[in-house]
Amino acid sequence: MPAQVSVITGDLVNSRQLDTTHYLSGLNALLSQLQQAKLIQQFEIFRGDAFQAVAEPQSGLLLAVYIRIALKAMDAQRWDARIAVGLGTKQAQSAGYGSAFVNSGQALDGLMKNCRLALKNDNDQTNTIVSDLLPMLDHVVSRLSQTEARIVQARMFATSNQEVAEKLQKAASTVSATLKRAAYEEIMRFIHAINRIT
Repeated sequence: MPAQVSVITGDLVNSRQLDTTHYLSGLNALLSQLQQAKLIQQFEIFRGDAFQAVAEPQSGLLLAVYIRIALKAMDAQRWDARIAVGLGTKQAQSAGYGSAFVNSGQALDGLMKNCRLALKNDNDQTNTIVSDLLPMLDHVVSRLSQTEARIVQARMFATSNQEVAEKLQKAASTVSATLKRAAYEEIMRFIHAINRIT
């Protein structure tokens, strides 16, 4: 039986207008950190500004949001990505093939101009519900300032706000206030809710 995975496919927004050398360096470092932390199994950067990563099925949406927030933390004015998550199978014998890869590619191709986040699995009914809900999550992520993105990024895999405060050398009250303003709790609840229905 083929393994179940999530495939995260993305590309840089407005890449022709940006310094892609710095973007690619930052993206490669980010994806390498996620791989070293065993949060993604493998990744590839291709076509200059596009990337693809393979992760556990329940981690796909969380990692897609994390990658977008991390890019905004590096340069919120200019860096963002369109990212699609495909859930499904991965064929054991052939890399880059299986329903998860197909779903991810189709979801990225089908992204609307006003939304930079998509998720598709093998269930059309679920996909309809998710496509109606994801623009709200995308809206919250898109509005983050660079400072908010840095703190939310640090919090996503931390055990507590205090850990983030110590890591970023900020007051705990500043971290808490920024997370509240950035709607961190709502972002995480939204991701968990989508995971429950996919």
